[in-house]
Amino acid sequence: MAGVIDGLLRRIAEFHRSRAVVPEYPMVAAVLDALDEVRSPALVEARYLPVLRHLDAVQLCGDGAVDAVLEEFLALAPALPWIQTAGYRDVLSQDFHDNYGYVQLIGPTSIVEHRSVRVGIGVWGPNLHYPSHHHEAEELYHVLAGEPTFTSGDGVPRTAGPGGAVHHAPWQPHQQDFGATPTVLLYCWTGEVVTDAALVDGDC
Repeated sequence: MAGVIDGLLRRIAEFHRSRAVVPEYPMVAAVLDALDEVRSPALVEARYLPVLRHLDAVQLCGDGAVDAVLEEFLALAPALPWIQTAGYRDVLSQDFHDNYGYVQLIGPTSIVEHRSVRVGIGVWGPNLHYPSHHHEAEELYHVLAGEPTFTSGDGVPRTAGPGGAVHHAPWQPHQQDFGATPTVLLYCWTGEVVTDAALVDGDC
């Protein structure tokens, strides 16, 4: 029996290869190697989070490669194991926790185990502020839906729409503000991917 997320992993690889420069960032080469090599298990145990209620409001954007990932993800979403960052549980508000969650497709303790690459998709509800945080891994976000605003080291807010990319170097603090519609982000980590993100002191 085919793996439950193999089609989604294939769509994500196709998406990365559709960008204007391949690899778009050098780290994408390692991500593509992982996507091309891994196979998912045939069975995955679903885990529900309240953020799933926002998925009905997610809109396609008309970019074929973006929409292919998004459609595959939306079809699978209710059957996937949704999680949240453990270190945020006693720090961020209940409202924040009711309006975010992600699925880790590849990585440590993920659907597909991998020790040096993380690939996943996260969802954030409207008008949510994600305080400044950082992590040792290098990170690349692609916006699949919504218009989030990212603020990183230089303090200049930058809004990205579907298909847009945002890159963070290891330990680079960054924060997000989410717009009036739900945001869906494809994320990739490389390097030291075992340790989760942590909030930057004084911004929570």
